[in-house]
Amino acid sequence: MKNTFIKLSLVAIILSGMAACKKQLEVAPRTAVDIDQALSSRENINAAITGVYARLKSLRAYGRDLLAVADAMSENGFATNKSGRLINESNLVPGAHMATWQNSYYAIAEINILFNAIPNLNVIPAVTTAERNAWRGQLYYLRALFYFDLARVYCYEPGQGVLGQDRGGIPLVSATPLTIEGAVANLPARAPIDSVYAYMNRDIDSAIVNLTTPSVFSPAVASRVAAQALGARIALYDRNYTRAATLASAVISARGGTLTTPNSYVAGWSAQVHPESIFEVRFANNTENLGVNESLQTTYTTLRERGNPAVTQGFGDLVPTTSMLQILGFSGIAANGAGGGFSSRTDDVRNLLFERGSAGRGTARIECTKFIGKNGQPNLDNVPVIRVPEMLLIRSEARSYATNRDGSANSAFDLAGAVADIVTLKQARYANYNVAGNPVAAADAALASGANAANIQLENFRQRRLEFAFEGHRWFDHKRNAGVINSTVVGGVINTKVVYTDFRMLAPIPQREVDLNSGILQNFGY
Repeated sequence: MKNTFIKLSLVAIILSGMAACKKQLEVAPRTAVDIDQALSSRENINAAITGVYARLKSLRAYGRDLLAVADAMSENGFATNKSGRLINESNLVPGAHMATWQNSYYAIAEINILFNAIPNLNVIPAVTTAERNAWRGQLYYLRALFYFDLARVYCYEPGQGVLGQDRGGIPLVSATPLTIEGAVANLPARAPIDSVYAYMNRDIDSAIVNLTTPSVFSPAVASRVAAQALGARIALYDRNYTRAATLASAVISARGGTLTTPNSYVAGWSAQVHPESIFEVRFANNTENLGVNESLQTTYTTLRERGNPAVTQGFGDLVPTTSMLQILGFSGIAANGAGGGFSSRTDDVRNLLFERGSAGRGTARIECTKFIGKNGQPNLDNVPVIRVPEMLLIRSEARSYATNRDGSANSAFDLAGAVADIVTLKQARYANYNVAGNPVAAADAALASGANAANIQLENFRQRRLEFAFEGHRWFDHKRNAGVINSTVVGGVINTKVVYTDFRMLAPIPQREVDLNSGILQNFGY
């Protein structure tokens, strides 16, 4: 019986994944996928790649969980219990975590099948080198992204494993079996985490080689600059600071001019395409609407539109905590924004995307309005995955360390440059930064003159918390630093809900995978 389940499980991943490509692929109902028929035209190749992008829209991916659940689990988010959702995640109930496994491995299966099909595509007119490179580059980028999200949810970062609890990385599937027999014979174990990162880096390097940055930039499609940006993020998690700074610098050179100003910041979040986006998940029309229950808009706010608490739309399941509101610059607030009132806020324009919500679902709160239906429909919003400010903060952090994880000298080490990157971002976020006597600017001048790496890193992480509030970074910033970063608001560790050695730092691997593959060890504690 167990062997039968193995066959059905793995073949289901292949066939179900292929069928998801908007039904453009005609996959015969048998035990092998006939690539010659399923992917016999450039139209089908393009449709299949579109299907891979569509997997990023899943509620378990960037549709909600990689942002909302991550912030619920960190000290950024307070679960209001207005619908009952995110209560367990906010309370870190064991097992209530991000669950990206199935969706990600479906996507990886599709990608691998496409890699096999592209060289064999025989069409008229013939596939050009540029066309083939564009396909392959996108697939390398997407595979790296899916593996990265799997690794940061289910594994410790390289060199950060907790003794006695670290069960390794994730299975690496470089080729998707196309028959039941092949699937049964291919049950990969969890690879060492260093091997996982090496694999992701190879995919990023291949994506950079194959992709271009077109004259008309579209962040909804993988590009060379998007691959460099993702590579910088991966390198930061790996503590390869030289690589992180080099790749981030390339992105800043290409896209740094799109950083919004204090006057354009809020408008950027209302634009059809966020001007700072390097890569974003695009929801193009209402057929892709994730609905009133779990979309980011309904998760974060009760409002239908900014500035109008008289009209109730969503649930506002997750709102800023007291400490999050304090660091955003709100004064005169009740605990966790209860009542939605405040006496004042600072000139940090990032707090303009937090306002009083509706009382239509119960107690009004101060809510996040970053995602509020920019496409003209409620619960339909593009989701920036990587924005320009992240590159500034990655380069700043990378410049603040003298050595890489492997002990080699970091050639990017530059404390003055690290402060300069922070200042560049803050000049774009504080309305009065350049006014004589501004205390924020004065503090930055003191930071620069002190040239203290620890203080620079502390300010960097403070800015990361502000810049990426409710974008899902805070939990992972805590995790990738083994919980040693101090909070500048409430003292103590960066995340007051859980210490780094707690097993709940990692998500549980789906039990079916553990039961059917002896090479997959369940994460400690589950």
